[in-house]
Amino acid sequence: MHVFISDAHIRTDKSHRCQMLLRFLRDIRPRLTNLYILGDLFEFWFEYNLVFPKDYFTPLAALYNLIRDGKQVHYVLGNHEVTIGNFLKNFGFVVHAEPTTVEIDGKRIFLAHGNKIDKRLWTTFWDGLLSSKFNHMLYRWLHPDIGIFFAQGIAYLSRKQHTSDRLMSMLESYALHRLRDVDVVILGHSHSPVFKEYPGKKYYINAGDWVDNFSYVVIDGGKISLRYYNPLPRKS
Repeated sequence: MHVFISDAHIRTDKSHRCQMLLRFLRDIRPRLTNLYILGDLFEFWFEYNLVFPKDYFTPLAALYNLIRDGKQVHYVLGNHEVTIGNFLKNFGFVVHAEPTTVEIDGKRIFLAHGNKIDKRLWTTFWDGLLSSKFNHMLYRWLHPDIGIFFAQGIAYLSRKQHTSDRLMSMLESYALHRLRDVDVVILGHSHSPVFKEYPGKKYYINAGDWVDNFSYVVIDGGKISLRYYNPLPRKS
């Protein structure tokens, strides 16, 4: 079973969304083959040389346990992954700095976060701000406690830009273009789950998010589905 998730925007491991994700990872672990994270797992990821936010430790440990089980965890970078060094790779993640294509059950699957498709003013400004090497240098002068607090606040404002019909149209148009060469396109970024099937068994799917929807995509035995995680209460 291959599972695709996107946009958890974890700020702290005590948050509801993080606890839901941790429980989800435990539930799918026995049947999971590969996990694909389509960007923005954390609210803000800036890779320092010696430190990382302690509130990210628990989800990273859960993902590392999957890797130790022999499962692949692919990480397609989004717009909230600001700088990436060797930390995630050393953990065992398969990191994709650019959109990538994989083959699963005989189908060619194109994967991307989707922020590069988003041409709205705020997203363009945010990407320019975060891709600046000069800004990276200035940010490194801040103590991590101050820098992470400040950056998560800015990242939160970015995430609060509402999904629009224009964004949804841009993503679908891009997917249709890509479907000329692949069988399935899976994106994130919009936080809005989408499942569309086209003639010739072609699919555009948006994985949604783990902020409000707790949605995910499954490819299992050649079947493709968009699902929502709603766990039953655990027995005491």
